[in-house]
Amino acid sequence: MDCFSYPIIDVEATSLRLKALREQRNISVRELQGLFAFEYPQAIYNWENPKDKTLPRLDNLVVLARLYKVPMDELVVIRIERNEYLSVHEPSPPYTVSEETLAFIKANASSDLIRAIGMYFGFELAVYPSP
Repeated sequence: MDCFSYPIIDVEATSLRLKALREQRNISVRELQGLFAFEYPQAIYNWENPKDKTLPRLDNLVVLARLYKVPMDELVVIRIERNEYLSVHEPSPPYTVSEETLAFIKANASSDLIRAIGMYFGFELAVYPSP
């Protein structure tokens, strides 16, 4: 049987990357809390804790990429999975993403990352050529 290769988001590595980027820029969790207008800072701590396996919403990832002045591929870590079966998971509940957010991602992320984001968040961002 043929194996499929597809990119997926490495949530644990992305959590560590998010924390490292914030710390490199001397931005506190409280400052991010204020930027995102969160009542509590716990969401940011969850994003940065690899054991929580929690990613920011897609629009918040775009804000972080802009704030940290990095391309999406430097913000989100992907890995290539090879498997005989494509894993299917329950997508998170749908939410709206602005056209500006989608345009930023399409312009500032590799095709593998775009594909991984689409798989993780449960919607398609672009049409992909077959491998």
